[in-house]
Parts: sequence; C-alpha cells; structure tokens
Amino acid sequence: MVFETANYAGLIDGFYERMMGNRDIAEISLGGDKWSLKEMVGHLVDSASNNHQRFIRLQLESELSFPGYDAEEWRNASRLGTCDYAFLVDFWKRYNLFLLFIIEHVDENCLTHCWRIGEEKKTLRFLVEDYFEHLKLHRALFDERIGEIRKSGW
Repeated sequence: MVFETANYAGLIDGFYERMMGNRDIAEISLGGDKWSLKEMVGHLVDSASNNHQRFIRLQLESELSFPGYDAEEWRNASRLGTCDYAFLVDFWKRYNLFLLFIIEHVDENCLTHCWRIGEEKKTLRFLVEDYFEHLKLHRALFDERIGEIRKSGW
C-alpha cells in the first residue's frame, strides 16, 4: 500500500463525529466572511469532488490542466443553505470513504503524473497527501468555529 489510509480513515471518522456532534449549531452564521459549520462541510464536499476528478484523471493521463477552484463561487452556486445538514455530513463521509478506496487502489506508476496549473505542476502523490493535510486544516478551522459560536452564546 502506497499511502497510510488507516490514518486517513481515522481522520474521516473523527471529523464525522465532530460534525454530527455539533449539528445543533451547524447553521449559525457569525456574519461577515465567517462560514457556518454547514458551509464548511459543503466546502469539504466540493473539495472531495474536485479531488476525485484529479485522482482518477491523473491515472489516465501523464499531465493534465484543470480549471481553478474558487471556494466562494462554489459555495454560492451550490446553495447549501437549503440542504439538510445530516445528509450533507453523511454524504461527505461516504464520499471520503470512496476516495480512500480509490487511493488504496491507485496505480503506483501514475504517482508522478502531474496536474498543471499555470506554471506550477503538482504530482498525483502530492495531491493525495495534500488532500488529507487540507482536511486536517479544516478540522482545526471547524473546531475554531465551534468555539466562536459557543462563545457567542449559542
């Protein structure tokens, strides 16, 4: 196995429990540019979707260009405010477990294939590892937002 997916699975399970454990405050907005917990989960679904494409397509081609990703535009276009939070969190978890399946079966010969964005190139290996670093960052941001919401009296 190329990647330590057991660690990734633990990260997904722990984050899922944290998401579900705070569903009572998931839709609270603190205003300004601060996303609600629900919007944060929606961003993570968008991230999974974008990376799913990269993980598969980079096994089919040695170099690809993908369009950029603007999180705010995706958030606005998806209109997650009308989506059920529990559904969104369950979908996020299942999508990530599916990505783990893909990662466990990735063709090792493709790990040096590159995604080109402007002048920069990122390998498939980097993208997989970075995906889970991104997830860790968002876990910390999620916990920070929970603290902010609870401190504000909710």
